[in-house]
Amino acid sequence: MKIEAISDEKILVALSDKDMDELGITYDEMDYSNIETRRVIWTILDEAKHSLGKPLDTEGKILIEVTPSDDGGCIMCFTAMPGADYKSRKKLVMKKEIEPLLFKALNEDSFLDTLKILDTKNDLYKSFHIYLYRKNIYFVIYPEISKADKIAYILSDFGDVLFGDSELLSHIFEYGEALSL
Repeated sequence: MKIEAISDEKILVALSDKDMDELGITYDEMDYSNIETRRVIWTILDEAKHSLGKPLDTEGKILIEVTPSDDGGCIMCFTAMPGADYKSRKKLVMKKEIEPLLFKALNEDSFLDTLKILDTKNDLYKSFHIYLYRKNIYFVIYPEISKADKIAYILSDFGDVLFGDSELLSHIFEYGEALSL
């Protein structure tokens, strides 16, 4: 388990597949309504407290973002959100994996510019895939947690960034042709 404090309000926890086994949970089983997931979250927060020498503020609301990693583990981002009235809301909110960002290249130049940007800004995303669908080129980009807005902003100069179009995304996965470089 690797624990890193990003700020006073945010910590990142990288769990390997071995860590997941030891905690007795898989990425697919993670759901805050599951008692085992809650046990794992509080175990991780306790471990982070000991590792960092101070606890994450759990008095307010905590946003938990979870993304699977290539090694069979996952990355968890805990963000404390102190200072607001949370009496009527859940104390912990769990969000599994950021939705992939869908980007449509407008033409060949846009495609090449996007490849250059992705090459130079590789700290903003985990991976990306390129698809040809209905004579258009689409990039399906899996952004790093909390960096989706930044990469979307950068790419918006080169084509169309499409948010929340899960129907188009599923059509691209099912009927599109995966391109490799």
